[in-house]
Amino acid sequence: MRALALLGIAILLLFTATGSQAATQMDTFACRNGIVSRGDVQAEVLAKCGPPSFAAQRDEAVPDRAVRFVTVEEWTYNRGPNEFMYLVRFVNGRVARLESLDYGY
Repeated sequence: MRALALLGIAILLLFTATGSQAATQMDTFACRNGIVSRGDVQAEVLAKCGPPSFAAQRDEAVPDRAVRFVTVEEWTYNRGPNEFMYLVRFVNGRVARLESLDYGY
């Protein structure tokens, strides 16, 4: 019975380790022409990484003393099936968040 329980735990750990990876926030990531960091402007990211594989833009309300809107743009870089994809989130034209995603396609 104990061996069966240990086998079940081992299978669960293996499944968890090989399952789809969740997004991981990062401080920087490397592109062909430089390192992208929080605070970089869009033109810098384009110069360092080239155009994204996918881009989306929207306005978001930010609750403050008065409601104000910020422009949020998210760029996804897909480097193929052997490398991770990266998400760059801009707020008002500056990198606010960098995430490593699952493997590309």
